[in-house]
Amino acid sequence: MPQPDPPARMPPVQPEDFTDEARAFFGRWTGGFLKGADTNPVLQTFAHNPPLAEAFSQFNIHLLLHNTLPVKQRQIAIMRTAWVTKAVYMWSSHLNTSMSCGLSDDMFEPIKNGASDPWFTPFEQAIVRATDELVAERYISDTNWNALIAEWDNKQMLDFMFTVGAYVAIAGVMRSTGARRDPDLLALAEKYGAPES
Repeated sequence: MPQPDPPARMPPVQPEDFTDEARAFFGRWTGGFLKGADTNPVLQTFAHNPPLAEAFSQFNIHLLLHNTLPVKQRQIAIMRTAWVTKAVYMWSSHLNTSMSCGLSDDMFEPIKNGASDPWFTPFEQAIVRATDELVAERYISDTNWNALIAEWDNKQMLDFMFTVGAYVAIAGVMRSTGARRDPDLLALAEKYGAPES
């Protein structure tokens, strides 16, 4: 049985304390995309500031539902970002997201290993290298830029850069507030591993 996460530094807003603004924010997520938004520890944390949460959610939902990147490429970028930023909650959550999108669990270990892992195609290796560069330097080198632009158009390039940038920001919020994982995410992390926080 996996050990629970330590108590959150910023406890999530509890249902009895939801404001009308918070309920409207949860409503944006509830439905086809995310079940039980009002019990999600990260969204409950965001609900301390509903106007900010609402504004950011429109962006985040675009990245997850309307992103022009193929799902596998998007998930490689998000999960690599989670791994290198040591965002344990994000990593655990996107193990689940990746599998719910129909992706194979054989991608998880290569994402941890990085671009040199032979599991990746050459283009996917460029995605991983460019992700690492954006996280570390906020800049994609000419070599990786040229590799990506050979396959992606400008819209996809922007979706990629904003995806990595947004998830770097989310990683900082999640790690700093200490969002606690539910048992299902703890079990996935125990099975597939998680970054050392």
